[in-house]
Amino acid sequence: MRRVCAWCNEAMDASSENAEDRSGPVTHGICAECVRKVFYYRSKPLSELLNLFADPVFLVNSEGRVTTANAAALSMLGKDHSDIKDRLGGDVFGCSYADQPGGCGHTTHCKTCTIRNTVTDTLETGRNHEAVAAYPDLHFITEEQKVRFLISTEKAGDAVLLRIDDVREEPVS
Repeated sequence: MRRVCAWCNEAMDASSENAEDRSGPVTHGICAECVRKVFYYRSKPLSELLNLFADPVFLVNSEGRVTTANAAALSMLGKDHSDIKDRLGGDVFGCSYADQPGGCGHTTHCKTCTIRNTVTDTLETGRNHEAVAAYPDLHFITEEQKVRFLISTEKAGDAVLLRIDDVREEPVS
């Protein structure tokens, strides 16, 4: 089994660097270098720590509200911290159902929202998720394209780190 740092994706031991072992199962942890960075940034704003990640990363609290995000996430959305702080996920991502009566988390469509359900599962169970396909309803922004995210989650205290691993626009069928 390969051991890979969940923060930087680097191999954590010599056996994980073995080319023939790359197809096997993966387990995650945190490498010594990333632990060092976490402790260094403990006294700094959390957004500075999140900026160590190249991928967009959001911190979502137990109420489903985004408390902060890194620069890559803000750039992806074309927003700044004041636009996302303490906002529900659907409002942050621009989900078309977030403007319906009841808002994000309270419409019929929210029951099948992969992003919401994955974050909630991680909050409730502590189980991390890797590369989960999510299709937020952003057709009104992309017009004839649907958006596919690959998301990953990891529990961080009483909150969840939500990472957007990949974003692709696909034709609406």
